[in-house]
Amino acid sequence: WDDDKKETLDAAYATTEIEKTEKTDMIFEKATEYVREEVYNNIQHRKPLESTKEAQRKIVETVKEKLYEDKDLGEVFHVNEDIFSAWLSDMTEEAHRVAQDKFIPIPTVKIIDSGSEEYAFSDFNLDMSEFKHVPIENEILIQNLEDLHDRERIKGNAIDFEGYNPKKVLLDELRSKPEIDYQKCSALIQKLILQVCNHYEQGYGANGLQNIVMMHKKDIANNLYKQMMDHFYCSNTSLKEEVVGTRKYNLQQTYSFKEKVDLFSNFTKNIQAVLFTGIKKGVFDSAKFHSAEGELSFARMLERDADVVNWLRPHPKEFDITYNRGRNYEPDFVVETEDKIYLVEVKGEDKLTLPDVLAKKERAVQYCKVVCDWAKENGYKPWQYLFIPSTKIKGNSTFLKLAEEFKEL
Repeated sequence: WDDDKKETLDAAYATTEIEKTEKTDMIFEKATEYVREEVYNNIQHRKPLESTKEAQRKIVETVKEKLYEDKDLGEVFHVNEDIFSAWLSDMTEEAHRVAQDKFIPIPTVKIIDSGSEEYAFSDFNLDMSEFKHVPIENEILIQNLEDLHDRERIKGNAIDFEGYNPKKVLLDELRSKPEIDYQKCSALIQKLILQVCNHYEQGYGANGLQNIVMMHKKDIANNLYKQMMDHFYCSNTSLKEEVVGTRKYNLQQTYSFKEKVDLFSNFTKNIQAVLFTGIKKGVFDSAKFHSAEGELSFARMLERDADVVNWLRPHPKEFDITYNRGRNYEPDFVVETEDKIYLVEVKGEDKLTLPDVLAKKERAVQYCKVVCDWAKENGYKPWQYLFIPSTKIKGNSTFLKLAEEFKEL
């Protein structure tokens, strides 16, 4: 028995004064599990967290039916039904109280002005494997030139490259592309053009660079544009919204899994096939994670941290907000302390500058700002957004230290 199970069992025997046997141990253990399941099912289907006497009575009857149906335990339960029934009523009431204590109110927002979308690019470096062009003979180059300005450089059997500026040529090509606003992303464009020009010049010299760009400028510009669009996202800082209330309960997720293990135990399957159980500070007692180094390590830290009151792995529909051209926002964690609630993203180092991640970050900061203003006026805890690199979560990390270092609002 772990400590919690033993404590529950000891309390059950102290309350009922029933004789302790292996089968009564199993009845108390299974009944406790059934009660918790039924209480959470009741909350998810009836919505309000407040419990009624009728709701509690129905839960007790459902649990009793399950115990009666158990071939090994039904007879023992039947003999002691009155004693167990009174204990079940107390357990049901306690389970509702625990559910209320663990509830994290999630503010619901309504858009009152959709604002206007602006396009942005996350910073990145070029993948040079896409740029494999080599210089060609002048005779072949002359035969393939289509641009009239380039053809004016033909002098007999040669090309006069005097004054030919590959960087400006590529810039002109890029500026003709949709979504490319030079005024907004000039620094990134200049950086990428410099990278590709240095790449060719280091391999083939200044003349080779000019030769390659004159022959392949459209292809090079298309490759540049494609990689830029891989780092493209929509921004909407002019969006206006207001809080219209909070959810009355937290949505419980339904998981598929191949292995079920305690949160602090080792596991043998791929982490995405594992359901982690035995969670004490979570709104729910089980959860799945996408990464061991990041999300799982963070959850284990939350369980150990004395400053953490509750935490939640949000259901995909817990936050009814969108970002980046209509995508549904699904944060990694919600964490509650005594004086604040945190919206938390835990990301690997290789994902920190991905456009979707940056768009999500911007939207989360917007949400937290709106919620903070509302919370101050309505007596709720303020919200703060955290963007934590997974490698910063160490064995000796504490939540508040991470919150101070990686707060975005």
